[in-house]
Amino acid sequence: MQALDTPVALNGSAYLVILLDGLASTLILIQRRHIEQVKVVLPAILRVMHANLSECDEEHGMSAVDLFSAALRIGNAIQEMCKTMVNHRKEELCSILGLYALQNIALVSSESKHQNIQSTCGSVVLQYSKLLMFCGFTYLGLLTGNDVTSATTKLSKEEDDNFLDCFSFAMDGASLVVVWTSMHDDMSKYAGAEFESALKEVQDNCIRKWEAINMFRYVLSSVNYSWAIKSHSLDLLLTLVDDKCSEETNDHVDFPCSTQIFAILKAIERVMIAAPDTLMRKKAFSALKRVISVVPSTQRFDILQALIENSMFPSLTAILLDLVKNEVLRESRRADQVNGSDRSQDSGESPPWASQVLELVELILRPPEGGPPCLRDHSEEVLSALNLLRLILIIDSRGSRSAKMLRDEKIRAVYSEWLLPLRSVVTGIQSELEKDGGDDENQMACLLNPVQLVLHRCIELVEEKMKGL
Repeated sequence: MQALDTPVALNGSAYLVILLDGLASTLILIQRRHIEQVKVVLPAILRVMHANLSECDEEHGMSAVDLFSAALRIGNAIQEMCKTMVNHRKEELCSILGLYALQNIALVSSESKHQNIQSTCGSVVLQYSKLLMFCGFTYLGLLTGNDVTSATTKLSKEEDDNFLDCFSFAMDGASLVVVWTSMHDDMSKYAGAEFESALKEVQDNCIRKWEAINMFRYVLSSVNYSWAIKSHSLDLLLTLVDDKCSEETNDHVDFPCSTQIFAILKAIERVMIAAPDTLMRKKAFSALKRVISVVPSTQRFDILQALIENSMFPSLTAILLDLVKNEVLRESRRADQVNGSDRSQDSGESPPWASQVLELVELILRPPEGGPPCLRDHSEEVLSALNLLRLILIIDSRGSRSAKMLRDEKIRAVYSEWLLPLRSVVTGIQSELEKDGGDDENQMACLLNPVQLVLHRCIELVEEKMKGL
């Protein structure tokens, strides 16, 4: 073990391969205390592999593949140990082997960013996947993460806490197995009907579906994996999240907590912001909308509010506000249908989402730091907030819900504290543009025109409501 823990230069990868091969041969010869010996060996192996891989670049990609192949032979040696054991001792060693395989799958996947070895990495992942199947892992358990949880639970004795730390990327590995299966022909052939069956079971079961959705955050939020892997992750996510999980079902099943939903949506956001090509950004946006659409309606506005309040990019905030507008429109139509079929259902109360939506509009039009928003930097989100406010004003002026969302004091605040200060800013910028001219000014005018139009319409609607106060 001291030899493994000794720092090795990058050109010493061949030396490490020889050490690992010798260690694999030794492990097969062990006659007793197998688990105890493995628990000493594996942390050192994974530690030295992680350290060496962090120094690898594209030029040394094949050396990394050789290292993973040698680490695989360690796994094969442990597999032979498992065959000689029975009962709970075998189960424990199989759990260790499975987590070891998943950790290596995560590490080798991080090397697939080097295009020249991507296909070879897939072949190595296939061999580790075979170890997983030997250990009793299933594609359903990998999709949902339940097999990883089960394996760690079996090992989560107090004395094993430090040992489990060496499998910190096991959840990443579980998600990556299914991604590689969808993107690598040999892995897809190996998985066969079992993988398709697992996908279908997840699609048809809302609880399983949310477990699978939650798993994608490990890959999508990480900087370790290639855009190709993330793109295939989004493809799988879009396949799993369809319209079968209806809102009628939403009210009768247990869903993950809001923090888990928030985490996966933030992971998708990261792809929307950082992806290198337009097609992938659009795919990420489709995934974001699809996941939000199956969030229970009781949580949906809370989640959108949290995303907007934590957004650092005006263009992303604008997109999220547009999603809020779509939700408001959908909820309004649903209320109209209910009230149209049964007038007794119209309590005259403000919709439960109204206060949250108005808070979001105020967050943009009357920022917490004071003053009206800076249109030069935030024109997109201001336009989206104004469009959302316009929709609220229109809904609020209709039928029996009139004056329910915007009470007298609120409508006055909207007029005097949100809209009029913004109109002054727009007027000031227009005056500057008329004086200066130039390309930058023309671009600003193009951004300002739609803001001005919607702002004018909002002011008209508010003034019309104020006549009845």
